[in-house]
Amino acid sequence: MINYYFNNQFDKENKFRPYTHSLEANDDTLPPDNALRIAPEKKDGFIPCEQDGKWIQVEDNREKTAYNIETKEAIEIDYLGQIKEGFTLLKPFEFCKWSGEEWVHDDEAEKEQMIKNNQALRNALLNEANDKIAILQDIIDLDMQENDEEAQLKKWKKYRILLTRVDASDVNVVFPSKPE
Repeated sequence: MINYYFNNQFDKENKFRPYTHSLEANDDTLPPDNALRIAPEKKDGFIPCEQDGKWIQVEDNREKTAYNIETKEAIEIDYLGQIKEGFTLLKPFEFCKWSGEEWVHDDEAEKEQMIKNNQALRNALLNEANDKIAILQDIIDLDMQENDEEAQLKKWKKYRILLTRVDASDVNVVFPSKPE
């Protein structure tokens, strides 16, 4: 005979009492309170748990990652049973939203990100143009110019004006070329 043991301290409610191990038993004794004499069936993705003197199959997703369908936050599953409501094992991807069954591409989120990127790029290019213009203007104001620095100043000023006219909310925006 074999005693098939289960953990009767697994969770606070003792809702699931998972199989832990087996040991040889004496033929003339009763199984302990935390063991059955019936061998548990093993099934992929499930763990046998004792319930009312029988083995039942309980979904086992422990150590897998679940994702919140609202926030996309990842958590490691540390409990037995079905995945909690509001979570999925399907990994989200960039610019997605939950459709009720799966992650689907979110065109609006992608457009919003592109607009933010366009605005950030325009601001960075304007800062660069302002820096170039300030230096070139100082050179000219102090009559320290060499070569074609007056022409460069005009090109950078024109470039800055063109940048201010760029509609960063247009996802297909084309930025003007920097002066050489």
